[in-house]
Amino acid sequence: MRIIFSVTEQELINGCIKNERLAQKRLYERYFGKMMAVCMRYASHKEQATEMLNMGFLKVFQNIKAFADKGGNMEGWMYRIMVNTAIDYLRAEIRHQHLEIEKTVYAEDSSDVIADLGAEQILEMVNQLTPAYRAVFNLYVVEGYNHQEIGELLGINEGTSKSNLAKARARLQEKIIQLNKVNVRMYGK
Repeated sequence: MRIIFSVTEQELINGCIKNERLAQKRLYERYFGKMMAVCMRYASHKEQATEMLNMGFLKVFQNIKAFADKGGNMEGWMYRIMVNTAIDYLRAEIRHQHLEIEKTVYAEDSSDVIADLGAEQILEMVNQLTPAYRAVFNLYVVEGYNHQEIGELLGINEGTSKSNLAKARARLQEKIIQLNKVNVRMYGK
């Protein structure tokens, strides 16, 4: 039988400042789910999200004393670290990839199909986008950044951000059209 002692957030922070492994483990376990969800929005698969998450927690542990000195909301602070870590990860990945340019195809009407999709299917489609398109799409649609801010975060110009968003939307629309065609063939709807 395992006995679990309730530990306050401040006690965890103090333990992490002292590099106590148990405090670091408990902080990691406490915020794992929420921070993994953040990383999954930017990653193309779970292993990549886990890598982003671990890099983010490393930054948390390295900078926790600075956080403690300033104070604030721990979860919000960690959230920003995870988003920035994911962006840095994708920026590095984008630099190492040669992005292909594709013709943009827009669906005439896919609104009924979108309404039938679940969040998991949409997330899966977003995760299939290239790192550049996925990063811009998430920053614009999910995080609410404008194109100028996205350009500064990713080290690209504003026009590239707009182009990547348009291409991401076009690819998502193509995937929705393909899914709709499969549904029509399989279910007659």
